[in-house]
Amino acid sequence: MKLAFPILTLLIALVGSPLSHAQSDPKPITLTEIEGRSWLVDSGGQPFFAHGITHANNRSAKLDFGAFSRTCKELGFNAYGYGCPPELKSDMPYLESWSHLVESAYYRGKDKVKFVDIFDPAEQARLEAGVKARCLGAKRNPQTIIGYCWTDLGSWPLDNPSGTNWVEFTRNLPGNAPGQKAYRKFLSIWEGGDDTARDQAFLRLIAREYFRVVGEANRKYDRGRLVFGDRFAFNTFDKDVVQEMLPYVDAIAIQPPFQGQFPKQKFDEIHQITGKPILLCDYAVRFKDGNKDIRSWKPAADSVDAGKQYADYLRAALETDYIIGVFWCNPVDTPKGFGNPGVKQGFFGEGMSQRPGLAESVKAINAYRDEITPKE
Repeated sequence: MKLAFPILTLLIALVGSPLSHAQSDPKPITLTEIEGRSWLVDSGGQPFFAHGITHANNRSAKLDFGAFSRTCKELGFNAYGYGCPPELKSDMPYLESWSHLVESAYYRGKDKVKFVDIFDPAEQARLEAGVKARCLGAKRNPQTIIGYCWTDLGSWPLDNPSGTNWVEFTRNLPGNAPGQKAYRKFLSIWEGGDDTARDQAFLRLIAREYFRVVGEANRKYDRGRLVFGDRFAFNTFDKDVVQEMLPYVDAIAIQPPFQGQFPKQKFDEIHQITGKPILLCDYAVRFKDGNKDIRSWKPAADSVDAGKQYADYLRAALETDYIIGVFWCNPVDTPKGFGNPGVKQGFFGEGMSQRPGLAESVKAINAYRDEITPKE
């Protein structure tokens, strides 16, 4: 009996007590509701509204990550969006994302959008393996990962900019393909309705299978982490598709169009349909900038005007009770990619220089964000 205490002390010294391990495990970023408003909560228990810049990993940007981090923090940004490089993932909260597992994003251009036979067990296994790999990598930064986003701007609606859709792809699969068999089985029990209604019903079955595979894999390999699901634009948001995603996500990721004023009515509608908080994962106010080919809907007159418009937009987002973050699209000017002409305008000018008016407006609105954020 006299040896029990020394032995226990030695064991604790060697391996640590179970209690000490439990206390040292970092808590994931979560969601909470305070006085009727949704907030993100960091690993230390502090509520926050995420605000930062996406696409820092854009190779064309050629960023000095240290300088980028310091400048972002000086302006009051408190997070990075999706497209965060490994060098910054432990620096501030960020979004883990992918868009390569199903290359259905409409911006890839006609003839380049790719769907998969989601009813094929081999394809399901490939998707699960891809999600697993991303989850295992993300676990290296358990305190800073906000959560997961999946396919970016997928060509979900039957009528979409890609000129094709997932139903048409599945219908044209070979006769022995799992998707073709699933389609024939669907037709055998389909009752009534025109061709569009028929295709919309089968689209919902495709979405159900896709979100089941990806959603269950995401929960399996990183349980307890926030999931935002596919990233939707207004023109890719299909109600039937989104309904099938809801069981697997905690919040909705939206990429609103760059059209200046805050579209509250549209966001209210999305929130009412989903009943979940909304993250504006990719937004900016584009503006005229010399002779640059800035292709945007009614660009602001200059960076000063853009700063005012953006501050008004962000303030309106803060005034809702369901928007939990906003991310500016692109750090510096880069090519648009995917063979598209024009310049993808960045928040910073050449050499990480601060745009006149824009930086001041963002710094002020970030101070306001901190002022209204609950302290506990």
